[in-house]
Amino acid sequence: MPVWQLKPLDSRDPNWEASSYCGRVIVRARYESTARAAAEKAFGVKTRFPPGQGVKAPPWQRANLVSAEVLQDPQYDAEGPTEILYPPPGG
Repeated sequence: MPVWQLKPLDSRDPNWEASSYCGRVIVRARYESTARAAAEKAFGVKTRFPPGQGVKAPPWQRANLVSAEVLQDPQYDAEGPTEILYPPPGG
């Protein structure tokens, strides 16, 4: 199964308020969309926003805020279920 590296492109975007983490994420997943969904599930948070200011949405699904590429690194095991490999849980 591919191992994906998700990297923030613009950490100053206000939508990052809807994520508990803004850094590199390594995810084992069959598809890019599945990797992005796993990151959103792991790090997405609800936000409050002032009326008329729009809704902030977790950025992990947005290609303009997070790049995704298949990572070829033997440090990360490609065998197993969809899983966040980095950062470690609680880390």
